[in-house]
Amino acid sequence: MTDPLTLKNKLHSLLTQSKAAILDFDGLLADSEPYHYRAYNEVFELYGHTLDKEEYWVEWTSKGKGIAGEIERHNLKLNVDPVDLRKQKFEVYSSFCQSGEIKLFPLAQTMAENLSFNHKLAIASGSWVKDIRNILKNAGALDLFPVILGKESAPREKPHPDIFLNAAKELGCDANECFVLEDALKGLNAAKEAGMPCIILRNPLNRNINFDGAELIFESLTDFVAALKN
Repeated sequence: MTDPLTLKNKLHSLLTQSKAAILDFDGLLADSEPYHYRAYNEVFELYGHTLDKEEYWVEWTSKGKGIAGEIERHNLKLNVDPVDLRKQKFEVYSSFCQSGEIKLFPLAQTMAENLSFNHKLAIASGSWVKDIRNILKNAGALDLFPVILGKESAPREKPHPDIFLNAAKELGCDANECFVLEDALKGLNAAKEAGMPCIILRNPLNRNINFDGAELIFESLTDFVAALKN
């Protein structure tokens, strides 16, 4: 593990070389991953299958294997089209976003505010833009992010680089002028393919994921916010 001072120095070197920060949303800014799990599990249980929560954090949240991966791993014979499963999940999850149940992490706004002093900010997420906006609006943080890209904003999802490249374009920056903040392996792989350095923030759900190739790894959002301070 890199010592805090070295991490801080490397972070500030990266910050001075960058014009923009592109942030993931679920699990990084918003404590929303448990609600994605709840929504998917609620729908799958309608068809007789229960998702394993620990497997979900790895295979769905970090690796991005999704419905296809679940069906393949468990050899499921579901009497429903995967496209319909996704639609049903989106409806359940959107209701959580509208209700105000999903909160930002306590230091998420502080982190974004600190970064915004010298960097343009964008969100690049696999969630729908309307859901992201609802969560931010409920938290009073919508104005912090001038660019918000979601599921509908790129032809291919992470681990493909499309959404990060689109975010850079929206920000008016080249890819090499941006860095990415992520908490998932699919996001790290997407950032690397986009040619953007990636900072990983660990949390209880990704503690055992190998993030080889990340520019920097912080053990928590708290540690990252502390390192941002001069």
